This record gives sequence, C-alpha cells and structure tokens, in this order.
Amino acid sequence: MQKQELRQGINDSIPIVLGYLPLGFAFGVLANEVGMSIIQATMMSALCFTGAGQYVAIGIMQAGGAVFTIIMANILLNLRYLLFSTSLVPYLKGRVPTAIGSLLTYGLTDETYAVAMNRYQNHLPTASYIAGLHLSSHIGWIASTLLGALMGSYIGNTDRLGLSFSLPAMYICLLVFMIKRKSDIFVALSSAVLCLLIGYLVPSTMGNLFNIIIATIIAASLGMFINERD
Repeated sequence: MQKQELRQGINDSIPIVLGYLPLGFAFGVLANEVGMSIIQATMMSALCFTGAGQYVAIGIMQAGGAVFTIIMANILLNLRYLLFSTSLVPYLKGRVPTAIGSLLTYGLTDETYAVAMNRYQNHLPTASYIAGLHLSSHIGWIASTLLGALMGSYIGNTDRLGLSFSLPAMYICLLVFMIKRKSDIFVALSSAVLCLLIGYLVPSTMGNLFNIIIATIIAASLGMFINERD
C-alpha cells in the first residue's frame, strides 16, 4: 500500500516537474548572471524551494538591494503558504502524524498544493503519497537549477527561449483540473479579478506582494459562503 501511494505521488508530480524544468533552468541561468556560483544557485533551490521568492531575490540582487530586503520580500511573498498549510490540516489531521506531516510540507508549493487538493477530494492523504509528490517535485527543481547554472555561461537572454510562459501555462492546467462546479469557476474568476484590481489600485512593490494574499483570502471566504448555501 505504501509503495503504491509513493508511486502515485511520483506519477502525479510528473506534470509539475515538466513545468519546473524550464523555470528552474532559467533561474540557474539568471543566478549565474548575477554572480552566484553553481553551488550557491543549486543550494538556494535546495534550501529555499520557492520559485517566485528566488526570482525576487535575483531581481533585488540585480538592483543592488540589501540582504534584508530579500528576506522581507520573501516573507511577504510566501505568506500565502500559511493559508495553504492551514487548509490542509482537516485532511491530514488523524491520518498523517504531525511530525512527519510538518517535515513533508517543507515541499509545499502552489503546484503540489493544487495537485494534492485535487486528489484529496476522492482519496485519503498518506505520508507516502505526500513524500512522493513533494520530493519528486523538489528534486526536479534542484536538478533543473543545477543544469541552468552549468549552462548559464553559454546562454545570454532566456526571454528568447520563451521560458517565461511555462509557469502561467502550468497554473492554468492545474486550475482546469480543480474546477468541478460552476461555483468553482466563479471563485476562480473572482480571485483573478481581485488580484488584478488590487495590483492596479496599489501599483507598488508592497501592493504586488499583498494582492495575491488578499485576493486569496477574499475568494476563499466567498467559496466557503457559496458552499454553505449549496
């Protein structure tokens, strides 16, 4: 049973890994451009594992920003994982030991969260499944970063490769898999509109960091309200 769950987690991670490959590769290239060594870039992906946060760090380094700025930006940007992990508690409680669950959720990302939540609608969560899903995704991110850092000196501009669209494309696919009812479409569109509206009304770095969190809270509350009425 555990081997089957582990294998299922690995299989479910394949689309995520395929999406991570160009993004991790591009990060490795950019890290090389700002002066990071191959080991530093690879260890950053191993120890941080936050694609958006790592790209923000690279941008701040390019602008000559301080380490404190990088840390604070990452804290604000990754506050959404507090919401993600909290929403997982009802599924994991009593089924996955707290210590093991806490350790495995180190690999929690937007993509693994979406895939896991989709599975938990019809299957009980297990530590083996989470390990397969999270570890495979993390290894894919680390490996792609390493490859990008190694090839960084040979590639000048990553934009010409069209790598920047891979993450939005993957998010769109994951969203489609999550939608099962008309109310899901309404909540998804509401969160997108709110995110864009807040970003427009507060056109600053702080607004860009908070718009996703605020839109998520409002849309999640709206979805809960709709479910209770149904």
